[in-house]
Amino acid sequence: MVNATIIVKESAMSWDLQQDCVDCVAHAFYNLRIREQNQIAKFVKCELDSKYGESWYCIVGHSFGALVGHDGEYYVYLQVENVYVLIWRMDMECESKLVPLRLQATRSGDEIKAQGY
Repeated sequence: MVNATIIVKESAMSWDLQQDCVDCVAHAFYNLRIREQNQIAKFVKCELDSKYGESWYCIVGHSFGALVGHDGEYYVYLQVENVYVLIWRMDMECESKLVPLRLQATRSGDEIKAQGY
């Protein structure tokens, strides 16, 4: 394992699970050298789904806002260099209550606007 500094900004996980998330993220960044943020998120999600069961989610980016519902003890927010990683698990009961919102993206200059209908 590469000697990497990953900062735990916020956590609602057991230490062991948190450490597993940190190790998974470090592996994606430093051993596999994945550079595309969406591919890092996909890798982390797939690894956690495989190891702990489905319903894991991951956001990776330099800047984002998020308000997520999560299963009580399954949430961690990390910083890797200048990139942030948000990982959480939503239980199936909560997930089944979600109502899908259909969005249509339109392009106007450099802005992308989502219009619900």
